[in-house]
Amino acid sequence: MRSWWSPTSLMWLGVHLILVFGGMLGMTTEGERIFGATLAQSVGSGLLATGIAGMALYLYIRLTERMQNRLEVIASAGISSVFPHRSVRIKEQYDRRLTSAKRIDLVGLGLSSFREDYAREFAEWSHRAEVRILVLDPDFPTKAQSLADYRDLEEGGAKGEIRADIEAFQVAVDSDEDIDRTRFQVRRMRSIPAINLLRIDDEIFWGPYLMTERSRNSPTILVRRGGFMFDHLERHFEATWQAARPVVRE
Repeated sequence: MRSWWSPTSLMWLGVHLILVFGGMLGMTTEGERIFGATLAQSVGSGLLATGIAGMALYLYIRLTERMQNRLEVIASAGISSVFPHRSVRIKEQYDRRLTSAKRIDLVGLGLSSFREDYAREFAEWSHRAEVRILVLDPDFPTKAQSLADYRDLEEGGAKGEIRADIEAFQVAVDSDEDIDRTRFQVRRMRSIPAINLLRIDDEIFWGPYLMTERSRNSPTILVRRGGFMFDHLERHFEATWQAARPVVRE
């Protein structure tokens, strides 16, 4: 975008400022004395109107360029929408995408809401989609000082809540004998959970973990393939997946 104070911009403003002042001077008593009242009023008002219109046009173009630049940034990032919350509060957004999904990648802490909403559909997903789910390892880095327990404190919850959610999620998966386990895999993250993420085919819902906020209450950004954010998030998931620990069924 061109600078507001480029030579061309300054020339445009200068010319139209001259027209404005010229029009104002032409409409004064001195202007009427020199050019005659009728001509002075006619020419003066014309110059004034032209000058004001030119300056207004300049401001409109500059503001439009700024808006266009912002839209281009959003488009290049691939941002489709932003939501104030996630999980059950935007469940309808998930539902209409999951009904025909061919690829599902998920990153979360304990995924309690996701389990409650979708556990009955895990088997059906596994027969038509590749599903990879990452939950936090409740014993990382150690059982006595785990990130899961620290996150409970950050969210204002009771110690052990996330650990219990992780185990409940695994029980839900292990107890469903209809799941195709070659296409539905769960691993446990042995890394700091930077973001939550749900990829459904060529779109990704993602958002931060915030202090004193339950995960479900945090904002969510929806990005699509083709923008640079999708590529970054895809690489993040793949790296986290490779570093995670597969869960062995007992």
